[in-house]
This record gives sequence, C-alpha cells and structure tokens, in this order.
Amino acid sequence: MTGKQLQVYGARIRLAWFRAAEELGSVTAACHHYGIARSEYYYWHSRWLASGKQLTSLYNQPTTPKSHRHDVNTEVASLVIQLRLALGYGEAKLAVILARDYDVVVSRHGVGNILRRAQLTAPKPRRRRAQRRLNDYTYAPGEVGQLDVKHWRHAAYQYDIVDCATRIKYKRLYPGVNPAYTVDFLEHAVRFFGPAFAFQCIQTDNGMEFVYDALPQTKPGTLSAMQRWLQANGIRHGRIPPRSPQLNGRIERSHGVDKDRYKKLTTNSHSKEELQAFLTEDCLDYNFYRPHSMLHMLTPVEYLQSIPGYENATLDISVLYV
Repeated sequence: MTGKQLQVYGARIRLAWFRAAEELGSVTAACHHYGIARSEYYYWHSRWLASGKQLTSLYNQPTTPKSHRHDVNTEVASLVIQLRLALGYGEAKLAVILARDYDVVVSRHGVGNILRRAQLTAPKPRRRRAQRRLNDYTYAPGEVGQLDVKHWRHAAYQYDIVDCATRIKYKRLYPGVNPAYTVDFLEHAVRFFGPAFAFQCIQTDNGMEFVYDALPQTKPGTLSAMQRWLQANGIRHGRIPPRSPQLNGRIERSHGVDKDRYKKLTTNSHSKEELQAFLTEDCLDYNFYRPHSMLHMLTPVEYLQSIPGYENATLDISVLYV
C-alpha cells in the first residue's frame, strides 16, 4: 500500500467514527466501539468541521518539524553560499574555513544541508567501491616529490610537482613539452621549495620529457637532460612502471582537482592569460589557505610547520611571478 493509500485509509476510518457517533447517538459509545479516547475523537472532529467537512483534513500531518533549534540563520547560510561560489570547496573544507576565519561553527553536515537547499550540490547515488590499498608509508618532507605534466586543451602544458609528505605543490605553465622545459621547471621548483627543504628523490613516469627510453635514435643507457640535471644536483630519479599512474597518485589526483576547479571558478576559455592567472592564484590557495582532509584539515604549509624541526619553514612564493 502506498503512502497516499494509507492516508486515505486512515481518513476513512476517522470518518467512520463520526458516522457511528451519529447512528448510536453517543460519542462515548462510538469511542468504546472503536477503542479510542474521547480526546482523540474530538481532536479530529474539530479539524473536520473547521475544514468544511473535507476528507483531506483527516489525513495524517507530517511529523517532521519545519525548523530546528540548531538551524543556522540566514546570514550564516548566505555566507556559506558565497564561500561555495567563490572558492568551490566541499562541505568539510567550508566548515573548517567558517570556524577558522569567521568564528562560525557549523558542522559539515549543516553546511551540506545549506548547499543542498540552495541547489548547489546534488545527492550522489551510493555505490560500493572496491577496497583500495592505501600507501601508509610516512614520508619525510622532501623525501619524494611526484612530477608530472598536464595538458590544457591545446592551449598550454602545466608542469607540477607535489611533495609526498606535506602535499605542498608547485606548478608552472609552458607552451610545450620537452626536456629543456623540464629542466627549467625543476630549477624554479628548487627555488620554490628551497627555504623549506630540498628534494632527495623526484619520481616521474616514463614520458619522453623525462627519459629517452622511447626514442629509437638514442643509445640504451643514454641519460636525458632531466636525469643529468638530477645527478648534478644530487637528487635521485625514481621511475614508476609503465601503465601505473596510481603509483603517482598524489600528482594525478591533483590534476583532477585542478581541472574541476578551473571549470568552476573561471570562464573556462582556456586562454593562456586566464590559465596563468588561475595557476598562480590556485597555487597560493592550495598551499596556504585550503584545508586538506589527508592533513587533518590543515593547509600544507601549516602541516609542514607542525613537524618538529620545520616550525619556521616557509616557501619562496616570488617564483610564482617570475
């Protein structure tokens, strides 16, 4: 039986109470017959008369309250919506931002309710996910950096590197992909991370911008320009096996986030000027402002400074504008 059918069924039973009272000439006798209290009879009878004897007045009313004592006020709801539109963060990060920067305490579920009511998010269908094996190895700052390149729809190429320990990320835009651009990017990255730590190992895939194995005209064992640069700077080169992007998961995930945020926060024109502005602003936002769930809702720089020995560590952000 559907919910609507149950509503009609209950209303007809209550209507039978009133007819029994008329036939028996006694409300008490009708209540005894149906086993109900007189107060219940008069409650529904008064509603029935007030509605002009409409059957719908005998339907059960929703028991869900229209408001709750913990509901946020309109000012807080407006602030949440503005932050969502400006930053594009999820409910967990917005809850941290509200408490950290605005001294407003709202749970992540409360933030999610506000966003759903404003139709800024949609409920996702639940599905069972395959159990993932997470790498629980604890990296030290600079122990391993994951390096990769992202292509922006025939407009430019984004080189970026992520420190596995702190998730600090540096990225830079180039017109193409080649070994010379790779070396130039690494020189800028070393300057960016230099005040905080130095890399011991840089991990890449087997792209031709990193290694020469796929080039038929080179002799086996020939070192690429990047490999020679790494040797000269005392940095070990780590290579993942072919067709294993999950082993560079931190940088691969970062590419997906960049794509999603660029689509939400810009005109999505893929012009070089817009991409450059987005990369600079997002690099600052990512490292200094955005809370990260894998870092216990700290920013990457805050997490670095929470590690003993790195309390005063910082980054050279001037490299972003060079």
